[in-house]
Amino acid sequence: MDNKEIIKQMIDFHKTTFENCFSMMTMVQGQSEKLLKTFADKTPGINDESRKMIDQWSDTYKKGIKDFKKAVDEGYVKMHKLFKSDTIDMFQEQAERMFNSYLNQINWIPPDLKKTMEEFAATYKKGCEEFKKYVDENIWRIQKFSPNVKKSSANKKK
Repeated sequence: MDNKEIIKQMIDFHKTTFENCFSMMTMVQGQSEKLLKTFADKTPGINDESRKMIDQWSDTYKKGIKDFKKAVDEGYVKMHKLFKSDTIDMFQEQAERMFNSYLNQINWIPPDLKKTMEEFAATYKKGCEEFKKYVDENIWRIQKFSPNVKKSSANKKK
């Protein structure tokens, strides 16, 4: 499984989690609004102006929720567009080429710096491999919460 697919699955998982939390939040808000309106209707001391103010507050809150949801959805669309494009791959390849070009200038690099950079490169590659292994081993946790996530080859073994 390549990095682009892993990131896409992470975004899908985050989006599903957000959708569930947002849905619960709007349900709680709806119940609170009903409770407040019932209270306002049954309380004799609350006049029409107060009821209008409560309705206005409720409408403003609903508009804010709607605008927030729209902004988040647009953000997810932009993230998917970014990872569908080859921008990330091109950036990663360019960074790797620049780094390799730097390492290939053996005669220009002091011996201590060269050794440090080689150790850094080895540590970076090891970290990338460990991260991929971690994701492959734990992808079932993501699938547990998001049925949209495809099974990886590591999961098929289990």
